Amino acid sequence: MKARLLSAAAAALILALILAALPLTIPKLWGYQIYNVLTSSMTPALPPGSAIYVKACDAQDLEPGDIITFTLSSSTTLVETHRVVENDWQARQLVTKGDANADVDIDPVAYDRVVGKVVFSIPVLGAASQMMRSRGGIAVCIAIFALAFILWTLADKMKKRESFK
Repeated sequence: MKARLLSAAAAALILALILAALPLTIPKLWGYQIYNVLTSSMTPALPPGSAIYVKACDAQDLEPGDIITFTLSSSTTLVETHRVVENDWQARQLVTKGDANADVDIDPVAYDRVVGKVVFSIPVLGAASQMMRSRGGIAVCIAIFALAFILWTLADKMKKRESFK
């Protein structure tokens, strides 16, 4: 009986890690890019700590109200996520604004800087993802795998002892 409990605990630990990783990995197979919201400029729609799922799109099809992710300039990979206020097809650029900001962004976003449209978000998952990728988070994940391995090993030894009795 103790061996079964140890095996179940080990399986639960591994399952918890897998379930935590799935929403951070599987959507990438369908072409989504996943980002963490770091600031409050898009509250309440996208609170800090949210994971956002961004799908590539044709910038000329974007409409006011769409939330997009774009690079800060053509010479960087740093991104920002704001809402489209206006799509100027002739100039091939978008006017954007953070929901919590009083004014529109100073610089319009050229079409070639658009990474994609935010399709959905999961609150808190971005913060959890960031924590899991930190040194401490990686150490915790390794410790959980090690603990699961130890529990399975103990369960196996208990089963062997029980079979010899």
